[in-house]
Amino acid sequence: MYNKEKATENFRKLLQCETVAGNETEFTRFRNALNEMYPNINRICKLETVGEKGMMYHLKGKSENESIILMAHYDVVPADKGQWKYPPFSGAEAEGKIWGRGALDTKCTLCAIMESVEEMLSEGFTPRAGIYLCFGGDEETTGNSAVQIAELLKQRKVKPFLILDEGGAVVDGGLVGINRKCALVGIAEKGYMDVEFIARGAGGHSSLVGAVNPIVSMSEVVRRLNSKIFKPRLCEPLKIMIGSAAKYTDKKHIKLLNRYQFLGKLLRKSIVKKLPEIDALTRTVGAVTQILGGSADNVIPEQVRAVGNFRIINGSSVNETLNIIKKALSGIEVEVNAIIGLEPTAISDTSGPGWKVLSEAISKTWEGSVLIPYLMMARSDSRCYNVISDNVYRFTPVAMTKNERASIHGVNENISNESFYKIIDFYIYLIMNN
Repeated sequence: MYNKEKATENFRKLLQCETVAGNETEFTRFRNALNEMYPNINRICKLETVGEKGMMYHLKGKSENESIILMAHYDVVPADKGQWKYPPFSGAEAEGKIWGRGALDTKCTLCAIMESVEEMLSEGFTPRAGIYLCFGGDEETTGNSAVQIAELLKQRKVKPFLILDEGGAVVDGGLVGINRKCALVGIAEKGYMDVEFIARGAGGHSSLVGAVNPIVSMSEVVRRLNSKIFKPRLCEPLKIMIGSAAKYTDKKHIKLLNRYQFLGKLLRKSIVKKLPEIDALTRTVGAVTQILGGSADNVIPEQVRAVGNFRIINGSSVNETLNIIKKALSGIEVEVNAIIGLEPTAISDTSGPGWKVLSEAISKTWEGSVLIPYLMMARSDSRCYNVISDNVYRFTPVAMTKNERASIHGVNENISNESFYKIIDFYIYLIMNN
């Protein structure tokens, strides 16, 4: 049995590393800490540094024809230190919780993976299938680590039956009328696109009557894009989610969910109004997130630039999304350019051995919970791994409250001690029974 106090101490030390993009000394400090904390892993497993920040440990199994990949990332987003109850890089242990940036996203899973493997190696355990521990150091920025690791594994013809990265969590099932805890496991991700908008004008003094003001044009861009220009549709991951949820939900919700599958578009819209939480699962969504223009109080700018971020529903595409945006902005003098476009991912298998192993580990760790496949709306490193496997799953093994989910990329990110220990329990069961 692993030492809980030691695991907590290790976790807190990792949280104290301010692994925000640009702090190279802190990234080195983090990697050195892993070397010191986990001697069995560093003695038995092969460690490769991939690219600038990618880390890949390989633990050989009894059969190298089969393998699993456990993923996490150790970079974090910045934190406004003045707003936190406890300093965000202190790794404070207080109120039965461990506080710090990365406590949930995703140093908790990285540390738990290392703790579980270290413990089993100390007992002389050899897994049935080979295990790869793949950790990215730039998920919050470029994601290059994941691209490079996935490409390396592809070259080596590694085809895992299970890949597990961050994603859904164990949540209250009241959202869809289920009176039990639900383990939401992402089986696909929406596409991702950043779009640049540029409005131009002659500029000039603000006292000039009739001067063309690109701020006015950009205001209309924002107004139009804030409306729901993307229509709801019944994508395949949503069908799978509805089919799974309908087995457990109450009569009121099962009627709504079943109707959604079979009724037309107009009636689906009315159901979304009754269940607004599933709105983002039914359509592409987006918003303008940056605006830059104007340099003086009394000068009309010659140019205003804005950037919008869009999450593309499965079944749609980057090109279709860009065309819808351009159509919605017709008549406005604005230049529209795609900066980056990533298509929606493939849909992972929900019937094979990887899904079975994952399901059993969830059921064992959270007794009485139900597993619900869903469409993940955020972007993760795991999308890069579809090139080597159809068994990519997105699940953070933590029971999260609404407030805890809100703290990710927010203020006062924390995890309870008991939740942290449960993550370790989950990975131990998953590895022992793979």
